[in-house]
Amino acid sequence: MVGKVLNISDCVIVAAGASTRMGGAWKPLLPFGASTIIQTTVETAFSAGLRIVLVVGFRGEELARLFAHEREVIIAENPHWERGLLGSVLCGMERSQGEAVFSMNADKPLVSPEAYRLVAAEYERRAKAGMPPVPLFASYQGKAGHPVLIPREIALQAASLPPDTRMRDHLKKYEPALVDCGDEAILLDIDTNEEYERLRVLGKRSIQGL
Repeated sequence: MVGKVLNISDCVIVAAGASTRMGGAWKPLLPFGASTIIQTTVETAFSAGLRIVLVVGFRGEELARLFAHEREVIIAENPHWERGLLGSVLCGMERSQGEAVFSMNADKPLVSPEAYRLVAAEYERRAKAGMPPVPLFASYQGKAGHPVLIPREIALQAASLPPDTRMRDHLKKYEPALVDCGDEAILLDIDTNEEYERLRVLGKRSIQGL
């Protein structure tokens, strides 16, 4: 359980956007495996031992109903979700607990629980070595992806930035480190219908290979 290693217990999952590049489809509730994209992403974080702070905005009531009976899912509504991703991440961070919090986008259903565990283990290693806390990005072949483990104080310092600022640009100021997870899935997300179909095929192959 990730949350039992250090004071890392929460994962902020952002599902507040309107999926404007999907031609009318809304990503969170698209079918994926035996459930939906958002349920798959949430279940993965559960499997890593994390509590979920799910940030909603567009069609937020639907997601709130979907997870109404999940005790380990806290719904955080961002009334200004149209202003950009930064505000949604901060909305989730304000409702989260722990000295560092995972951040994950809702449209990355192929990320495995092991990615969370590897990043948390690196956080623990650095803490034991007396190294200062920095953002930790899951990575593959030198490319940063998700999940991202963000020290709480560093995340909340972004509150004074313009709403169109990218959280990643803010984190770059703090010399983030990459944690190689050996899995391309940490880079794969869904922005178009073509990417959705590709990830569905990859997901089916992964299940068949178990």
